[in-house]
Amino acid sequence: MSEFALREARPGDIEGLLALWRATQSGPSVTDTPDHLAMVIEEAGDLFLVAESDGRLAGSVLGGWDLWRGQISRLAVHPDFQRQGIARALLQAVEGRLRQRGARRVHAIAFNREAAIGFWSASGYARSDAVVFLRTLHE
Repeated sequence: MSEFALREARPGDIEGLLALWRATQSGPSVTDTPDHLAMVIEEAGDLFLVAESDGRLAGSVLGGWDLWRGQISRLAVHPDFQRQGIARALLQAVEGRLRQRGARRVHAIAFNREAAIGFWSASGYARSDAVVFLRTLHE
């Protein structure tokens, strides 16, 4: 089991983040470009967290705040570092930051994979049949 540290994402992490998301099969998407990630880090860096272990990016999470509710996406842990508490630590850290901004409700975007749904359920999140996730066709 490796030790890890959480911190805010930095511009120097961009290529590592893209590699992490490829390794976890959570990307690429239309927003996965160096320019877009640099903008997110600049504008909302306090909600874009990474876990680092042995000098490598081990995980990531991206929080969003629209002044109404929080949103969590891109919770990913590299396969080499899974099952070490990194996802839970990232989730708790971003939830805390969203609560500090005033979030009383948080939505999470997760891939429909058994392990992911199990993690989210164990973390107190429930699947919503009342809300449908929609996206544009510009991808």
